[in-house]
Amino acid sequence: MKKQPYRTEPARSTFARWGTRTLSLSLSLGIFQALSSTCWAKEPIEPTPLTESKYAIKDLDGHFPFAVPESKQAWESRAGELRQQMLVSLGMYPMPTLAAVKPVVHSRRELDGYAIEKVYFESLPGLYVTGSLYTPTGPLAEGQKRPAVLCPHGHWANGRFYYTSDAEMKRELSTGAERFESAARSPLQARCVQMARMGIVVFHYDMMGNADNLQISAERVHGFGNPKVSNPEVAPGKWLLYSTTAEGMLQNIMGMQTINSIQSLEFLLQRPDVDPKRISITGASGGGTQTFIASAIEPRFAGAYPVVMVSTSMQGGCTCENAVGLRVNTGNVELAALTAPRPLGVNAANDWTKDMAKDGFPELKKLYGLYGVPDAVSFHNATHFGHNYNHVTRVPMYGFMNRLFGLGLEEPILEKDFQVLKAADMTVWDDQHPKPQGGIEFETGLLERWAKDVSAKVEASSEIRQTGWKTILLPANTVAKSLSVTDAKTEGDVTTIRVINADGTNVGVLKTRAALGTPGLKIRLMSDLKTSETPKADEVLLAIDDAWGVNLGTSEQSLVKNPRPAAC
Repeated sequence: MKKQPYRTEPARSTFARWGTRTLSLSLSLGIFQALSSTCWAKEPIEPTPLTESKYAIKDLDGHFPFAVPESKQAWESRAGELRQQMLVSLGMYPMPTLAAVKPVVHSRRELDGYAIEKVYFESLPGLYVTGSLYTPTGPLAEGQKRPAVLCPHGHWANGRFYYTSDAEMKRELSTGAERFESAARSPLQARCVQMARMGIVVFHYDMMGNADNLQISAERVHGFGNPKVSNPEVAPGKWLLYSTTAEGMLQNIMGMQTINSIQSLEFLLQRPDVDPKRISITGASGGGTQTFIASAIEPRFAGAYPVVMVSTSMQGGCTCENAVGLRVNTGNVELAALTAPRPLGVNAANDWTKDMAKDGFPELKKLYGLYGVPDAVSFHNATHFGHNYNHVTRVPMYGFMNRLFGLGLEEPILEKDFQVLKAADMTVWDDQHPKPQGGIEFETGLLERWAKDVSAKVEASSEIRQTGWKTILLPANTVAKSLSVTDAKTEGDVTTIRVINADGTNVGVLKTRAALGTPGLKIRLMSDLKTSETPKADEVLLAIDDAWGVNLGTSEQSLVKNPRPAAC
């Protein structure tokens, strides 16, 4: 993201949802708390460069360790805070009004031990979930119901329609990653077919921007921030994802995909053949992120099996896996731990998860021990393969589901060959089932409806407003504990105060011509620490070091950078 130039008007609120546009980030709130709650500090002689400070902002490739509380009571208090933080960050607090799940299920096709059908339904009004439903074809005894599994897919090319090349297929077979050409062609279909043959109902649904879910394009969902993908101009009063307005309203792809997961769960719960107490979820890579996020906030999942995503290292390689505030003071291992005490399976491959055996899994084991069920969390270590959800990785997942659902199958459970389908056989759209509206105009309309709906709920409830602000300000309270201020320096009628970290790092500069407690005092955020501008009589100038990530947006196009566009 390009560094934004100094702006003269007040910055828009990052958290416009809660009814204010005065401050840009909770960091600035922490600074002001520091001004009011700390003792005056002496001017440091040699300030520590921010890059060397332990308080420097993390990027997605930082280290995100999980410190396990010493008691179950302490963890459950922390877990409550984390879930609330997640809901706020994902735009799910207050929850927008969801569409009634009225699935269209068509074009049933029976194959060897399973059937596959095409499914679509609304999630948010106008926004559709699309996918393939796999069901066992064996008889079901009267009064019995089947377990079910949700399968989000991750960043495989074209998602649910993934069909690999001849060269890649041969490579997967030659390395022992796969046993059959069909699975080497589509490891995504392979796991769905196998679980259906085990007696499980499986819903394999599209990540936004993939396969049939193209109302918002793949370039916008997964590629925003690349040189060729940016927000076009839209009509006055309209806005798009990644804009300052969308981020301020906490409208993001990660939240929409999580809502799609919850609505997909509702779809399964509606089915008369599904046991509501035996539903799990598993996905790899970006699908792994969707797995542990959905399980963390939705207690109706009996367990979860996120693959090649839970680690203390890289935290999510795409805009579709990230949201404002989601990982502030937390990380993927702790977020996955929110599944406890329900069974959880994690793994390691030769990627960012490779150190889980010594950094991540022991902490999960300790946490589950607080509940007296240390063996309810399992770990599969296969670092001789790269980033994958191959047969070697799928086999322990089948065992996990076998035990979770009480299927009584002999382990290890190995796959059989199957008939792999191509996109033309799997698409849910045809002449009788036409594609819904999509594109830029659809996106602006979706966000506008979402904003109006949520704003009305916020306006109507002081409890929602208070809870929302409390959640947003919690990181600021943490920041404030690490900050102090220098002695005030006055030249003429302008008072200047420097804000520093405990290790002497420069954080910000505050200039004012009035006492900080003056009623009606306005705050103007800046990114130029060396500004010579003089504040007006009714305002405070607060310049925050850009290294903290406070790049102020100058337009509706400039707020978001794709954290890892090459992975998308």
